[in-house]
Amino acid sequence: MPYHAFLDESGQREYGTATDRYYVVAGAIVPIGLIDAYGLELAGLKRAFFGTTEVEIKSNWLRQPAEKASHYLEPYGITASRLAVFVDALYDWIRSSELLFIAGVIDKQQMRRQYVHPHNPSSLGYLVFLQRYQKFLASRHSMGAVTCDEFSGASAAGNPWRGLLVRQHRVLRRSGCPYTRLRFLNIERRIGFQNSSSAPLIQVADLAAYNVFRQFRDHGSVWDAPDAKQLPLYRYFCLMLPRFHQSPTGVFAGFGVAKMPTRTIHRWLAK
Repeated sequence: MPYHAFLDESGQREYGTATDRYYVVAGAIVPIGLIDAYGLELAGLKRAFFGTTEVEIKSNWLRQPAEKASHYLEPYGITASRLAVFVDALYDWIRSSELLFIAGVIDKQQMRRQYVHPHNPSSLGYLVFLQRYQKFLASRHSMGAVTCDEFSGASAAGNPWRGLLVRQHRVLRRSGCPYTRLRFLNIERRIGFQNSSSAPLIQVADLAAYNVFRQFRDHGSVWDAPDAKQLPLYRYFCLMLPRFHQSPTGVFAGFGVAKMPTRTIHRWLAK
């Protein structure tokens, strides 16, 4: 069965003292035969709580008090407690779905310590995601497409981010990974873009991207610490964790969540 990955990001795309340490690219991967059904189910969930389907789910709007008020509470006349019930229902839906999540995480601090000329976090995050997506697809003898949230703005060098990503995808699809020689033969040649406001599964990917980002912001020092025995989990990452891609033995580190660079490989399990 073919698959489709809907991507979003969290963190800043470049290095800098005013940027976050981590940058995350995360994809919500769905069998293409379920895309329309899941869109309808998410629309029904929105209608039940807000009285309309014209509601965009964004992690920072759900978290930040001012954004929460301006985007949900005031426009739709619901209470904070009612919105909390919606969030619980949304995560229940995610856990009961057949969605799978894959995320590539770039530790910008470690990159700058380890490499004289570290690669751009945005392009590297996409590469890490695409590597794991290709392996996932190959294991299922399937093809897969990619659609990203609209990338706005330009790099410090003035190159539009969208054009850079289109070019990177084309080169990787044609020539393979420049570091591992992995060929991306199971991934469609063209990459698509869609505004998250009209793409419910990109909205779900937004939640995944932030939850992985927050997991590393809160507990990143434990991920590959040589003496680490247990990985603390950010609450909402923990709620989504059963839907992250795993090995046959339940290992999600390196499968559903892959970090670069990595000092120590831990086989963290999705419990």
